[in-house]
Amino acid sequence: MILLIDGFNLIYKFPELEGLMYESKLNLAREGLLKILNQYKVKRGNTVIHVFFDGKKDLGSEVRHDEYGGIKIYYSHDVTADFLIKEYIKRDPNPSSLYVVTSDNDILFYCKRFSCRSQKSEDFAKWVEKFLFAPVDNEDKPIDVKLSGSELEYWQDLFKKR
Repeated sequence: MILLIDGFNLIYKFPELEGLMYESKLNLAREGLLKILNQYKVKRGNTVIHVFFDGKKDLGSEVRHDEYGGIKIYYSHDVTADFLIKEYIKRDPNPSSLYVVTSDNDILFYCKRFSCRSQKSEDFAKWVEKFLFAPVDNEDKPIDVKLSGSELEYWQDLFKKR
């Protein structure tokens, strides 16, 4: 699966990252999102992730492409991340294999036009948190059973007889 993510759109769906954005800690918020997505990528396996951010990596930076743990990162510079996402969809030879995460209605409409699968950022964020951080079902875990003294004697006597 190839996952295209509207970066800033998704950052605001994780409360701790949203808080960093309001504190003007842009780089920490981006790094936090990339860490979450990297955990998702490792746990999910066989997923290619592309994240698109508006603007530049840093003030005065000319970096347009970057990578974090195998995740491809794109910075839009003078255009919007939305524009880059649409261009990626348009140029992909098989857009129906793409899965786009955004809450931008214009991009969601564009996805329908090119038969891409899509999900709103808020729904994806909830799903990722559940996928990564939900408690593990312990049904298969052995139960530690305590025997009373009389029960223990009964079983010891039974095994002595054999």
